[in-house]
Amino acid sequence: MAFLALASQKSVLNMQRNFLQLRNLHISNQRQICKEEMDAIKLAAPETCEQDQEYLMLEAQDEEFESEKDAIEQEMSMIDAEINSLKTLVNNNIKSSCTLNISGGS
Repeated sequence: MAFLALASQKSVLNMQRNFLQLRNLHISNQRQICKEEMDAIKLAAPETCEQDQEYLMLEAQDEEFESEKDAIEQEMSMIDAEINSLKTLVNNNIKSSCTLNISGGS
C-alpha cells in the first residue's frame, strides 16, 4: 500500500513539474516578444530609447519575467529533488521488503 501512495505522490509531483515547465515556456515566449519590441524601439530611435516610456515599461516587464523564470526554475529544482528522494525511498523499501521476504522464507 505504501508503494501506491509513493507512486501517487510522484505522479502529482510530475504533474506539478510539467505545469511549471509550461509556465516557464510561456514566460520565455513573453520575454522574447518583449525583447523584440525593445529592439524595434532601439532601432527606430537609438539615441532616445532610454527615455522612451514604452521602452522603459518593456524593460521593467522583462526584468519581472526574468525573476519569475528564476523562481520557477528554483521550484522545479526542488520538485526534482523531491522526486529523486521518492525514488530512493521506493528503492530502499523494495530492497528492505525483498530482504525480509528472503530471510522470512528460509
